[in-house]
Amino acid sequence: MDLLKHKVHTAYKGVAESLMSTRTTSAFIEKGVVTPDEFVIAGDFLVAQCPTWSWQGGDPKHAKPYLPADKQFLVTRNVPCLKRAAAMEEYAGKENHLDGEDE
Repeated sequence: MDLLKHKVHTAYKGVAESLMSTRTTSAFIEKGVVTPDEFVIAGDFLVAQCPTWSWQGGDPKHAKPYLPADKQFLVTRNVPCLKRAAAMEEYAGKENHLDGEDE
């Protein structure tokens, strides 16, 4: 059933993208949508400010022509998790030093 939903959604999205033109004027304040140029500028700012974010080019056959080939989408990696951070704090200072060749 999930596969069918995915296929229907993908088809819908493809039709919608082919009927709607790419936005050329900003409507961020009114509608919360940005132009491709604004998306790239905002993404560049995000990547510069937050080292966990980076641009990805992705699969060229799925690339959008209105975005640079190397800036098709944003990815975040190695984001600190509060649950893991809390667990690490619980064990902080309780590590056992093992003698070995790696010193």
